Amino acid sequence: MNGGSDGDILEQNDTDYVYNDSVFASEVNAEPLNRHPLYIVLPITVIYGTIFLTGIIGNISTCVVIARNKHMHTATNYYLFSLAISDLLLLLSGLPPEMYDMWRKHSYVFGETFCILQSFAAETSANATVLTITAFTVERYVAICHPFQSHTLSKLSRAVKFVVAIWLLALCLAIPQAIQYGIVVHEPSSSSSIPATYCTIKKILIQNAFVISTCVFFVTPMTVITVLYILIGVKLRRSRLISVKRPSVNERNMDVSRHRGSSSQSHVIKMLGESFHISSELKFTSNANGETYMNRE
Repeated sequence: MNGGSDGDILEQNDTDYVYNDSVFASEVNAEPLNRHPLYIVLPITVIYGTIFLTGIIGNISTCVVIARNKHMHTATNYYLFSLAISDLLLLLSGLPPEMYDMWRKHSYVFGETFCILQSFAAETSANATVLTITAFTVERYVAICHPFQSHTLSKLSRAVKFVVAIWLLALCLAIPQAIQYGIVVHEPSSSSSIPATYCTIKKILIQNAFVISTCVFFVTPMTVITVLYILIGVKLRRSRLISVKRPSVNERNMDVSRHRGSSSQSHVIKMLGESFHISSELKFTSNANGETYMNRE
């Protein structure tokens, strides 16, 4: 009697476990398709929309102003033009799908081709931004620390060649990362659930691609930029220590104009630094999400 009752209890417990597991799996498979809470989605949508509109208007205005005014055709402004293009590329390819994903969680409907192109555009934009800021820093270093050689590097034709080379290199180096992306479908265990679709790393073609990309497009450029700006600071400090005589009226006027020029350049440098930080964060976040997903698999 006891043996029969114990067997019935065990069988019933097993049935309960199977039932509970199926319910849990159904809830897990159904959960990714739910929208995020409105108190999270609405503020982020407003912020993303504001960033998108101001970014599009601001970067297009920058490109138009530089292109239509010949007196602004300088090496520095060409680098700024390149940064504006990369920002536009990132905004157009990244923010709209990201906003859609917030409202339709894990329900990617744009297709595998768009997924690959989106990843390719994001990688290209991040690479171009980092390389452009690095090239601009090298150009500033040569102009300040080696002024007799700056006339060759600061030519407009040379700057155009640098920008073209930067974009070609950014495009080529984005291909290995982009071709690893694709649409991944999670089939639900319950027939009542809808499959969850993701645009993420689908296949690993290059081992440790995230580590390599981080070293090439974050650690190395950041090290170069830091070292060059330290050298620039040392050079400027030595120049100030050398000029110990009291400046005349004309020299004071020259100092005022020089201060204004350096102030405008400092604003440019700050903007370049912010662009480098934002692109690096986006690149790091994108790659980290892909690596986390693959590790979870």
